[in-house]
Amino acid sequence: QEWPGLVEAANIDKYFEGRKPEWIIKTAEQFYTGLGFSPLPQSFWEKSDLYPVPPDSKRKKNTHASCWHIDLENDIRSLQSIEPNSRWFFTAHHELGHGYYDKAYTRPEVPYLLRLGAAPGFHEGIGELISLASSQVPYLQSRGVLPHEFHADKTAFLLDDALARSVPFIYFSCGTMSHWEADIYAHNLPPDQWNARWWKYVSDFQGIEPPESRGEEFCDAATKTHINDTPAYYYNYAFATVFKFQLHDYIARRILHQPPQSCNYADNKEVGAWLNNILKKGGTEDWRKVLKEATGEDISTRAMMEYFKPLMSWLEEQNKGRQIGWQ
Repeated sequence: QEWPGLVEAANIDKYFEGRKPEWIIKTAEQFYTGLGFSPLPQSFWEKSDLYPVPPDSKRKKNTHASCWHIDLENDIRSLQSIEPNSRWFFTAHHELGHGYYDKAYTRPEVPYLLRLGAAPGFHEGIGELISLASSQVPYLQSRGVLPHEFHADKTAFLLDDALARSVPFIYFSCGTMSHWEADIYAHNLPPDQWNARWWKYVSDFQGIEPPESRGEEFCDAATKTHINDTPAYYYNYAFATVFKFQLHDYIARRILHQPPQSCNYADNKEVGAWLNNILKKGGTEDWRKVLKEATGEDISTRAMMEYFKPLMSWLEEQNKGRQIGWQ
């Protein structure tokens, strides 16, 4: 679903060596408090499960990160397995996006039944927005991850953004995942065709194939945790991928007056106030209205396309004369 680790010039994991997992999650919290949000409740630190299980432990846990509003009030907890690397740095920022969305709409004006995002994709989109913000080189420099003299290869970082967090993911989330689940739940695809259909969609939408054929004794789709525990939900991540760029574009251009590909939200209270105005509404207003009032536009891929425009120009030059696509 994501193609990380293919762009060596954008690999920053070495800059996390020697840091503790606790530093990762505390830095993620600091992102939000720097914008003007209040600290997480003490119960978050006492009741969350944030770090890997020791190898000799008899307890097992789902290593897929998540964050939960347990009582729709003040009990917010997260399940993570944080390690000191860039993936968990971005993931911790994402997961706390859920927690801070929860905190923002936990107020008397929002009834319990509407203490949720404006749409499921909004919740994921807010997390993805902060994950994107946390991957920006100027932000990483402001947190002491990257040295101030670090000179990013801008094309490499954009290519990594596209491959690891955006473009292949679109085809997985609203292509392979959603079509396969529609076949299962809406079209009653017989179980003896499940695996073949999965790999057909992987091939058609994503252009990749397994190294050898996969028979019906397997159910490879079920290796994705959302197939098992959150059925027919994943299109929300596709929405979130588009939505995050719209919010990011507005923040970078209109508030920070910085390029969206290289900007820094850190400690900017104006960004926090603008963001809080979206979050505090919870489910009390239609998501289309919330988006239009916040950014001035309807849901659109415009911002995503503009973010990657410099990369597209580079790719068009690199791929001159090549056959693009697959049969």
